Amino acid sequence: MPAHEIQRTAPAKINLNLFITGVREDGFHELDTLFLKLRAPADTIHIVPANPGQGLVLDCPIPGLVPENNIIYKAWEKLGSLTGFRPDLHIRVTKRIPQGMGLGGGSADAGVVLRELNRLAGDRGLEQSRLIALGASLGADVPLFLLDAPAAHATGIGEKLCPASPDLSGFTLVLACPPVHVNTAWAYSEWDRKNPAPTVLTSVPLGTKKSAPESGLLLHNDFEQVVFAAFPRLREIKECLLSAGASGAAMSGSGAGIFALFRDHTQARNAAARLRRKDVPCHTQSFDAGV
Repeated sequence: MPAHEIQRTAPAKINLNLFITGVREDGFHELDTLFLKLRAPADTIHIVPANPGQGLVLDCPIPGLVPENNIIYKAWEKLGSLTGFRPDLHIRVTKRIPQGMGLGGGSADAGVVLRELNRLAGDRGLEQSRLIALGASLGADVPLFLLDAPAAHATGIGEKLCPASPDLSGFTLVLACPPVHVNTAWAYSEWDRKNPAPTVLTSVPLGTKKSAPESGLLLHNDFEQVVFAAFPRLREIKECLLSAGASGAAMSGSGAGIFALFRDHTQARNAAARLRRKDVPCHTQSFDAGV
């Protein structure tokens, strides 16, 4: 049990590329994706002891969300069922990662909490492979946040992870978070509707190659096919970033976040300013020394 408050940062992620490679018999989709953690936006997790017998007291400012349905609560409960470790804790989440952006906010929170709980469990804690399997059962993005690595290549349903080091040195990233909410379940349903089984491995359309930055890193997202058709504003934002000088741009996850990589920092700053004037919140991050 923590003797004092534990504070941890739960960073947002983007998918530098994302390919939907198939659908399993249990309905889960298999992916091939390259994750990158960002410095901002990021949530903050505060963990303090609760009164004996209280179990998990969760303070997470998401309107209408019952605590027991929160992914953090599910992480606490699932780890407890496997290890018998169910500490009395008060966990408060300061949310900064916007929802419905494909930035993994809930998954980041769950992964950071799960990792901390496993550490507190001591000898009862799970080995890394079992912890990652538990994380994958909560959500495809959760295992990423059980790793120290700033980037990772993931396959399967997200549980097969390999730390990665994409060469982004010299780039400035612009992340646009438009006031649009894309439901992940809907995005998968639309993908299945437009790509009926049997699903074959995705082949990269030739047209996407011209969006790859000079580093040779391919920026691509299969979800754009269905999401842009329903939310044309997102396509406009991507095209705006490319026309502003970006070397490449793509949607993150199932959307609605759109990111771009710029070689020229001034162009990146100007592109972000232009979108902010159109009421599209933006974040920027420079990779002067790589990821």
